[in-house]
Amino acid sequence: MRGQTPQGLRSPGRSHGTRRQALAAATAAAIGVMTLGALAPPAASAAGPDAVRQSLNTLVRDGGVPAALASVKDRDGHTRTYTAGVGDLTTGAPVPVDGQVRIGSNTKTFVAVVVLQLVAERRVDLDATVDSYLPGLVRGKGIDGRHITVRQLLQQTSGLPNYSDHLGDDVRYYTPRELLATALRYPADFAPGTRWKYSNTNYVLAGLIVQKVTGRPLAEEIDRRVIKRIGLRHTSFPAPGDARIRDRDGHTRTYTAGVGDLTTGAPVPVDG
Repeated sequence: MRGQTPQGLRSPGRSHGTRRQALAAATAAAIGVMTLGALAPPAASAAGPDAVRQSLNTLVRDGGVPAALASVKDRDGHTRTYTAGVGDLTTGAPVPVDGQVRIGSNTKTFVAVVVLQLVAERRVDLDATVDSYLPGLVRGKGIDGRHITVRQLLQQTSGLPNYSDHLGDDVRYYTPRELLATALRYPADFAPGTRWKYSNTNYVLAGLIVQKVTGRPLAEEIDRRVIKRIGLRHTSFPAPGDARIRDRDGHTRTYTAGVGDLTTGAPVPVDG
């Protein structure tokens, strides 16, 4: 969510630490694998631990990443953590199962939760247009915020082009407005509500709506409404432009591909 998710979105920062720092990218990639697995029907997920290990090994072998990690919770509440690859390319140290990682596009779930809380508070209407909250901001070729609803943003049916497909430099920090401006230089993919297509631009706008309605930064709203509320003690929302991750020992590292916004320890949140 590369800067797949909103507001204070982060593109990957350049590495200034050890090679093991690439673990963040590998772990984030594994999240995607496990997200799909979590949505699979029972017959598809019945293969068990061997299937998980095989998926992670394939990810490391074919995905160009040094390591991958996944936590799986069964119906009885038991959690198993699986790893593949190594946590340090130089020493061959094992993958740390309690390491801090960027969760990338899984941040979208947190944003959607905040939006839906605001809907419950009658401060946001899912069927109101984007222009109702951000007047005049969303305009482009075949793009008009007066005809795109909040619901369509959350459901990825707005037709807005994905800014991630058009970034000239994906290793620098972009503000939400910069990301939106990038997307609006391109025509709509389709008329709102007529199709589905994944676009990170949708959640940039969702985050901007949260900020407009609440008068506070998105990071503060996610922290107050979600992270603290459900006791995610090792989860945080980095400051804008901060490419570092603070480990449990208090040290910070900069990651080659620390995609996304939220930083969290195991177990890894799974969304969509």
